[in-house]
Amino acid sequence: MSSPIVAVLNPHLSLLLNLAVASIYRNYNYELEQMLETNAAVINVSGRQRMLSQRVALYSMRLIASPPELRSDLRQKLSEVLDLMAESHQGLLHGNTELKLASHHSPEIAKIYYLPPYELDQQVCHYIEAGRNLLVCPEAELTTDNVYLKRILVAASESLLIALDAAVTQYQKEKESLDFAIDIYQAQLYQSSLDAQAIAEERAQELAQTLKQLQSTQQQLIQSEKLSTLGYLSAGLAHEINNPLNFIYGNIVHAKGHIEDLMTFLDLLETTELDPKVLAASEELDLDYLRQDLPQIMTSMLYGSERIRSLVIDLQKLARKDPADKEFFDIHEALDSSLVILQHRMKADQPIHVKKRYAVLPQIACHISQINQVFLNILNNAVDAIQDTDRAGQITISTQFLEPSNRPAFVRVTIGDNGTGIAQEALQHLFEPFFTTKLSGKGTGLGLSISRQIIVDSHQGDLRCFSQPNAGTRFIVDLPIEL
Repeated sequence: MSSPIVAVLNPHLSLLLNLAVASIYRNYNYELEQMLETNAAVINVSGRQRMLSQRVALYSMRLIASPPELRSDLRQKLSEVLDLMAESHQGLLHGNTELKLASHHSPEIAKIYYLPPYELDQQVCHYIEAGRNLLVCPEAELTTDNVYLKRILVAASESLLIALDAAVTQYQKEKESLDFAIDIYQAQLYQSSLDAQAIAEERAQELAQTLKQLQSTQQQLIQSEKLSTLGYLSAGLAHEINNPLNFIYGNIVHAKGHIEDLMTFLDLLETTELDPKVLAASEELDLDYLRQDLPQIMTSMLYGSERIRSLVIDLQKLARKDPADKEFFDIHEALDSSLVILQHRMKADQPIHVKKRYAVLPQIACHISQINQVFLNILNNAVDAIQDTDRAGQITISTQFLEPSNRPAFVRVTIGDNGTGIAQEALQHLFEPFFTTKLSGKGTGLGLSISRQIIVDSHQGDLRCFSQPNAGTRFIVDLPIEL
């Protein structure tokens, strides 16, 4: 027997959920629009600076070449251009609300402005100073040999022009990377929304194709050495997403609890004697289906938000800068701490036995948090692989200290499992960003990519994987004692 209360609440709950999702996307899109507007304004103003520098040179030459009776108007025009160039320069450096310029900029832009070979800030200031000095020169000194004119012409055609071009090019690169990072986030968030609201399969397939194209584009960026810029921008975008994402996650958790309370209330209501009209109306409702479907909808939305949180965290890890100095550390501590973190998963319905074969090892120079992250990623994947089988799970961890004659001494860590294994065609893509062998929704595809970056790039070590389907997987991590 169905309750008539459900007939009233069901459409309203559905409407509230849809409105909540729509509101979340409106807020998120507004933040993205602000970032894009700021980036477009920066490119526009930096390009205008190049044009203004050439206009200063043009008016300076006209001022010298014109008869005295025409110089007053040219002085006014030159003064206006210099003022505009100075205002734009200050806006690019320190921000300008009217021009929609941000007060912060990337490390690459900072190098162009403040460090050799460009030192753009100093060049622009000297250029504007030379122009203003030319404005106040006596008529007798306004000749082609004027020292300020020569400075302006040399800078406008050589050093200043080169530096301004470098700034414009860097701003454009950062805009392209930002556009790409935003496309990835929008696609990922939109796919989660589609899953939560059960939108048509055709739409989901179109989105999957879009994601595939974005992933292919990202691999091309990696090959063209743009991953560092993408990582910097992704870190900033991930930070911007965290606030609305926490709002989504927190409210879904509360909404799920309220719906559970509502289901309990409906159970109690059915135990009471109801008015005949109420009973007649309740018979038209499929209350059992509603009780089953509504909590599942909330669970799906909660799962989707957790999926997004996981992706944001992994992207932040990928983009995070290494500490300046490495510290000497005991590798066994990193392994044991990772096992402790995963202990709750290893003692689940299918307990996993861990066999440790630790050798006596020297401490190695490393970034501690990064090494912890690598072992946690590998061990977490091992647990996933074992839980996908019906056999008794076992993880084997062994360590060795090796001193070969053809290379410096190093520590080797081998982590093996008896899980599902990996197909040979998947092994060659295993360390690529966003590639995963897990089911949709279970992995971001960034864990092993991050791990390889840490071991190979940050620590000059080696990370390899050996596996066969249904025969388990073995990861070998080699780390030099000292860098």
